[in-house]
Amino acid sequence: MTCTLPDDLVDQLCPMPEAPPGCIGLDATLGRRLATAKARLDRMEREVVSRDLSALAMARVEFALAARALADDLIARGLHTPGESD
Repeated sequence: MTCTLPDDLVDQLCPMPEAPPGCIGLDATLGRRLATAKARLDRMEREVVSRDLSALAMARVEFALAARALADDLIARGLHTPGESD
């Protein structure tokens, strides 16, 4: 038994389905960088006695840079709608 489809149906393109918000598909490297920076920052902020303010400042900067890199990647993937909060 064979089945044939009309040519006009075969050549139709299927639109990409809208991905649910939970299925973003984060870049693992960027996610790992952000998680590592957050864990380091948390650890350094808990160290009250031996706090190195210079190292703490560097940890805060790394956390901000990691968050920015992840946000840039999400924007590049089209998760930012222009005009919402520009």
